[in-house]
Amino acid sequence: MRYIFISPHLDDISLSCGGIVNHLSGNNIKTEIWSIFSGSPIESDLSPFALSLHNRWRLPLNAPKKRRLEDIEACKILGADFRHFNFLDCIYRKDNFGDPIIKKEEDLYQPIPDSQEPLIDEISAIFKTQIMPKDILVSPLAIGNHLDHQIIFKSISLLRSQPLLFYEDYPYVIKSQNPQTNAENLLPLQFQLIDENIRNWHDSIAAYKSQISTFWTDIAQMKADISHFFDIGGGKHLWKSKQTLIESFRIFWSGCNGW
Repeated sequence: MRYIFISPHLDDISLSCGGIVNHLSGNNIKTEIWSIFSGSPIESDLSPFALSLHNRWRLPLNAPKKRRLEDIEACKILGADFRHFNFLDCIYRKDNFGDPIIKKEEDLYQPIPDSQEPLIDEISAIFKTQIMPKDILVSPLAIGNHLDHQIIFKSISLLRSQPLLFYEDYPYVIKSQNPQTNAENLLPLQFQLIDENIRNWHDSIAAYKSQISTFWTDIAQMKADISHFFDIGGGKHLWKSKQTLIESFRIFWSGCNGW
């Protein structure tokens, strides 16, 4: 049995539930982090918006490759295996007419365009063929409606009879006006995190050096904000459907020793 945490981008798991991943791996439960939108685009074909992000990250060349190296380090800190898929981040993708689907910040939170719908079936097909029946899949709830998070949530929703858990998307769960998006009929499962889990959670986020400027001014502010998130109840729960099959409960609880 594995816990497979599905990360839309190269940092979402560390941000949202890194302490839980570290807790599980520390209790000898096999954990993997699958980053879906982690492929490298053609450098000469980047949109102005994508280029502006690369400049902010101080990664003018080979940004996804360098971010994958950051992710490898973060996963090592958490004690999880990593897997990188070749789908492009939405900041690099185009519509059916060859135009960027993301031209400004606000476009990141749009409903799924028709041109992006095929990705849902394509990603779901990968899950169906590469996830074992006893694996526990941990999905984002797509709180905040980031386009790529929506696509992942809908891809996973197509699976049947698969043990599923969900995590709250940080920082969107803090910023969102509607933090319960996709969370109806879910029950919280709390993990008893220790100080070591919290330290490794912080350190795993710090490993994404290029991304700190996206949300914070420095590492100290990041640690303070994540600590506050934890203090108000964040990052210590995963969520389970009330209507899950009895067999899913049996599989799930069989892996809960040490919680």
